[in-house]
Amino acid sequence: MADNENLDVYEPLQLKWVFPINSIQGILSVLKNAIFLLGYAQNNNCNETTIDKIIENDIRPVVKELKDEFDFFIAGTIMAMCSSVDDFSSPSELMGLVKEITGKFICLLEAAVEYVNSENNNGTNNNELEWEIDTSTLVIGMVIKNYRELCVILNEEAKTGKAKQLQLKNWKRYFDWEKDGQKFIIVDIYDTPLPKEDLRRKGNNSIYKNYIELILLQYLSKQEGYRKTFTKRNWLELLGMINSKYGKEPKMKLKQLDYCINDQEITLFYIRSNKKLERVLHDALSNLQREKLIIVEYETVIVFVDEKGREHRFIANDYQKKKILQTERYVLKNVMQYKNMFYVYIKNKSNEYYNKVNEKLNELYGWKYYYKQIKIIYDQPNIIEAIPSKEVMLQKEILNSKIIDFLNDNAKNVYEKKEKEYEDALDEYLNDWIGDKEYLRNRIKVPNTWKYPKAYIEAQRILTDELIRIGHSNIVFMPDKLLTVAEESNEFLAWMA
Repeated sequence: MADNENLDVYEPLQLKWVFPINSIQGILSVLKNAIFLLGYAQNNNCNETTIDKIIENDIRPVVKELKDEFDFFIAGTIMAMCSSVDDFSSPSELMGLVKEITGKFICLLEAAVEYVNSENNNGTNNNELEWEIDTSTLVIGMVIKNYRELCVILNEEAKTGKAKQLQLKNWKRYFDWEKDGQKFIIVDIYDTPLPKEDLRRKGNNSIYKNYIELILLQYLSKQEGYRKTFTKRNWLELLGMINSKYGKEPKMKLKQLDYCINDQEITLFYIRSNKKLERVLHDALSNLQREKLIIVEYETVIVFVDEKGREHRFIANDYQKKKILQTERYVLKNVMQYKNMFYVYIKNKSNEYYNKVNEKLNELYGWKYYYKQIKIIYDQPNIIEAIPSKEVMLQKEILNSKIIDFLNDNAKNVYEKKEKEYEDALDEYLNDWIGDKEYLRNRIKVPNTWKYPKAYIEAQRILTDELIRIGHSNIVFMPDKLLTVAEESNEFLAWMA
């Protein structure tokens, strides 16, 4: 029959169907037959009566078993295809178009589902998963003028109300800040996010704490008397937490190590390391106090010079500490005009600040300078008795830490391996699709292939922390009892200058 002749006589067609018709292959057979019929009707110039008979006799008896949602989807696909092309002579190209329409249709459905879910859960789901925060653009000491600017830097959506509070809580897992009015001052950036459930853990310092406890007990067990007093810096060196150069090496020598080291980098290093060292030391001393093995006292020592130029030291009483506090506040607020000490440190003004404080104290009270020290009181027999159990606990902590590292690394490796396998399978699957493959990449699923959820690594880490880590529920963080930052004048100025 010529292409330009009208076919007005119905002839039964031998269409091929796959059953059950509501299966994936069954639906594909419906689409393939629809494409065949479009080409058949076009090539043979079928009139309306013939087309009605084909539908009534060849199509309807089969597709009447289709579920309503599949019927709607197929009808929509056929309408979209008919509005996109005029030539139905190439079934393979038309099936490619069907795949592209299907991909976009699935994308629209997913977007609708996400919208409905977000509307239903807005502000009510406290347990929703938070995705990772990119802190690569943050630096310690960075001053950000307000919350909205911080959202832009972190590529995070600005929120309000309870959603904002949950967002800020999640950020606290990645970095810490101080507020100055509307400003955010970045004071710490964590190498790994803190656990969601208990921010008091502050980075799981348990194994370091146990090392420090054991070393301290071994040291005290060999000393005469019942008390030992050192500056914080000297305690850190005695315990092996720093070396002899820490806080004493001149800046000029440090800058000669590499071209990238400058005054700002040195200051940021001491701000970051001082805070972490204080935290670990404080946790260890607090734990030994709770076990009634030691008493820890923090003292302020005042130094003055007599008529013969000889230095004398005495422990400051509460009234003298109040005078020092008044002078520190006066210099901070009225002389240097800063709101808090963090600005002093980050602007490399600590040397100048403490010089001015000491000058004022000397002018008012005749004191040359002051410094802080830590006194530890102990009972040697109890110290000796506690050492074996501490050694066992440390060995357990070391083994436990290695197991945790192994499990977390394994979870990361498994995820990355499966992610690569899925991406390879997706690339192969997309080869059969026509259209924008990048558009479809995140909107279709590869048959018979399972993709690990984005939260897999985080979920595995949380479970490892909860079910494997020794004693985590007993770790208590006491932020209000951190050791003071100030130190013996000469040493402290070398640290922060």
